[in-house]
Amino acid sequence: MQTRLSTPVAALAAGALCLTLAACGGDKSAEADGGGTSAAAKAVIADAEAAYAKYTRPQPAAPVPALPAPAPRGKRLAVVTCSIPVCVTLSDGAEEAARKLGWTVTTLQSNSTPQGFVSVMDQVAANPPDAVAYIPAVPDSSIRPQLAKLQAAGTKITEISPLTAALTPDGPVQAVVFGQNDAALTGTLMGQAVVADADGPAKSVFVWDPSFTGSWGPIKDAYQKVLKGAGRPAGVLEVSNANIGKTVPSQIVSYLQAHPDTRYVALAVVDYNAGLDAALRAAGLAGKVKVLSRAADAASLKAIRAGTQWASIGLELGAAGYRAIDQLIRLMTGVPLGDRADAAGWQQIYVKGNVTQTSDKPEPPDYARTYLTAWRVG
Repeated sequence: MQTRLSTPVAALAAGALCLTLAACGGDKSAEADGGGTSAAAKAVIADAEAAYAKYTRPQPAAPVPALPAPAPRGKRLAVVTCSIPVCVTLSDGAEEAARKLGWTVTTLQSNSTPQGFVSVMDQVAANPPDAVAYIPAVPDSSIRPQLAKLQAAGTKITEISPLTAALTPDGPVQAVVFGQNDAALTGTLMGQAVVADADGPAKSVFVWDPSFTGSWGPIKDAYQKVLKGAGRPAGVLEVSNANIGKTVPSQIVSYLQAHPDTRYVALAVVDYNAGLDAALRAAGLAGKVKVLSRAADAASLKAIRAGTQWASIGLELGAAGYRAIDQLIRLMTGVPLGDRADAAGWQQIYVKGNVTQTSDKPEPPDYARTYLTAWRVG
């Protein structure tokens, strides 16, 4: 059985993710600023080319260790999510996985205000379930009483795209999805894709909402590290997730007009694509910049195949919901998580040459069966 509850939803920007690539051979800007390329930069460029070659090939789903006994049934799960598409897809995955175990799922959708998110967590803590998976809208310091109450009740908790370092010894949150390790890998791959396509240093801009420094900061930092290491630091454009599909496209256009030598636009989340292609066309910038996004979806895959977008990083989305349930099962049954408490998930670089379908978001191959087999279900 599934119950959906909702607080009034404003335009939400959650740190979820809180999550796009085409033909190689690009910018040839390796010595755009004059002078040669240092040995250190050459090493960064070589690493980028190797990573690009690897991650543009189909990536298998990671193995899931089998449980020693079938996963428990009949548990109560609360899922706290947000309204942007990547959040909904992820929470849908968690709900689907839990239902296959015969769990009762209550889903609550918070808005972007601290008050709204805290109110939702108050509802969860008032009647502690067996397990909680939540996407935060504020740092955990704002919900310490609620987390403490849940921990005291024996509730097992996993956090999705944490805004701060969530894992502490004996703390209430015992596992994370889209944590620091996953974010760092994504940012690194985004940077490596740009450097490999440009065959060296490239003028680029990273677009993000700094309100989610805790979850997206490692993505930005890793991206900047690769670009700087290759010989050309990346620019940064700050936007608000509340303005997705509204003012974000015009902000990107304004940045490009002010920095006309920019050749790559790296988006912290695929939702920033909303309205961007039309804005670029209206400004006469279509075909003059390459757009790379994070958390590829069906729309971005269609755009890549059509040639209106360059590339996207595919992430676990529905599969990340399954990952969260897997963590909760292991916490409930006393099976050690090890590095699964904060592991980098499945990722793949999508470009025009490797897009094989455009009807759905990409996911790890056959991930549901992989998890269900490990859980000894079905």
